[in-house]
Amino acid sequence: MTFSHTAKPGQAVLLVARASGDASNVDALQQLRDSLVAQVGSSGKVDFEQVDRIEEGAAALNSAQYDVAIVNPAIPHTVEHSSKVLGQVLLALKPSGTLVLYELVLDVANGIEGLPITRTQEELEQQLKFAGFIETRTEVQPVSEAGLLELSEKHWKVSAAKDFAASITGRVLTATASAAKPSYNVGAAAALSFGKKAKAKGVVAGSSAIAPKKAWMLNVDSDDEAEIEDQDELLEEEDLAKPDAASLARPDGAAPKRKACKNCTCGLAEGNIVDDSEACKPTDKPKRLTKPVDVVNVKSACGNCSLGDAFRCSSCPYLGQPSFKPGEKVVLGGSMLFDDFMP
Repeated sequence: MTFSHTAKPGQAVLLVARASGDASNVDALQQLRDSLVAQVGSSGKVDFEQVDRIEEGAAALNSAQYDVAIVNPAIPHTVEHSSKVLGQVLLALKPSGTLVLYELVLDVANGIEGLPITRTQEELEQQLKFAGFIETRTEVQPVSEAGLLELSEKHWKVSAAKDFAASITGRVLTATASAAKPSYNVGAAAALSFGKKAKAKGVVAGSSAIAPKKAWMLNVDSDDEAEIEDQDELLEEEDLAKPDAASLARPDGAAPKRKACKNCTCGLAEGNIVDDSEACKPTDKPKRLTKPVDVVNVKSACGNCSLGDAFRCSSCPYLGQPSFKPGEKVVLGGSMLFDDFMP
């Protein structure tokens, strides 16, 4: 797969690269720019931007301005594009715009000491997808030993460059990646229609709308009723006969089951077997004794005990009793006489 830098008339092209002091690098970029300008014509445009300025945030690319973006096209492709640069390029592309990018990658994930290249072909594709690009494709080609020697001497500044270049021959590859921007801009919004469904085809405007279909409905023309069995026919004559008193009697004249009475003492309440001849003798209720209260020598904290409940405290022993005169005999009863707990 070979990528040719071609553009259609009227297209807007973005050229992103690092313009070094190398004359060959500058000449290659200038030749590419002149070729693109001639292809797009007067109705198109070709803009150039430094990749370092995009990385530092000094250059802000306008949103959805370019049809094609060509990134790092000049040899030796030493730039490793960050997610920030890729995100800015994606933002600058129009919906469905295309990207052509060049970058040096490794053959395997194991890095090489002293080499600034860290990504593989698969990792470059993942980085493009993370940035938001779709339809990513890459093609790799090994860098020649002469190219590695030039990189080691001029760009990577490696000591013993010749030996180093020979040791990494075949491991450094030139990746040519192509990708596309989705058919929508970043942050685009689309309205969702939750209204009524459109009228069915064939309905004339102004006429009555077609009634909506029911989830289920009965078919009155079907013969399903003939297949339904009559429930009364499933019963026999003996099932319809009313029971007589003899059939409802207890078998063998068995006596009804006794129920334990309140305060049972015979053990029936505990489930014990009890002789039916013995009658249950419930315990007698405890007698509530009345306790006379000395109202002559009574000591009241409030002095209003004799006036009635409206003037008595919540813990007054006369609570619930009618009002009385001082010196009158009052008998307490009810819950005020006994403890709350009964053993």
